[in-house]
Amino acid sequence: MHRPLAALASLLLAACSSGGDEDDHGASLGDTQPPTGITAPDAPAPSPTGTGVVLVGGAPSSFAVSACQLEPTTGSGPLVLVTGEGTTGRGDPFQVEVQRFATATAAAATFTDTITFTDTARILQLQRFEVAGQVTDLRDPEARSTLLRVRPDGVSASGLAGPPGTGGEDDEGITGLALDVTC
Repeated sequence: MHRPLAALASLLLAACSSGGDEDDHGASLGDTQPPTGITAPDAPAPSPTGTGVVLVGGAPSSFAVSACQLEPTTGSGPLVLVTGEGTTGRGDPFQVEVQRFATATAAAATFTDTITFTDTARILQLQRFEVAGQVTDLRDPEARSTLLRVRPDGVSASGLAGPPGTGGEDDEGITGLALDVTC
């Protein structure tokens, strides 16, 4: 009684696995390529005074500078702090905050560079820190220099950004981000 069922199951299995074309190994489904790495875009050219440009995933958006501190203040606080607001090409309002912060311990000084981009749909953060000359970027292990490039009239940066708390480029939501601000 079980032999006819076993024979029928074997026959069905053979029929399903035989496509009739001995050379078809799925090649007609298209070639597969390894995933491409996410790259940081180049920083945009310096913008006019009082403005900035941010590139998120290659899409540029201009913004107005609302605060700009490029020199350290006396006492504790950020070494660099720039904020701005604008509207993306899709019409979404956004805010940008650029900050370099230093903390000193008995062991070594730590410098943390952070860019936060916030619009109505997401928060992206780009962060890099330096301890005793060693630069670390959790999203870009190849990074070897500080994130922010400060000049007398502004700042620029380029790197990999993602939602707060994300790490390597394999995490979802990682994208290239670059900016330039002229105060």
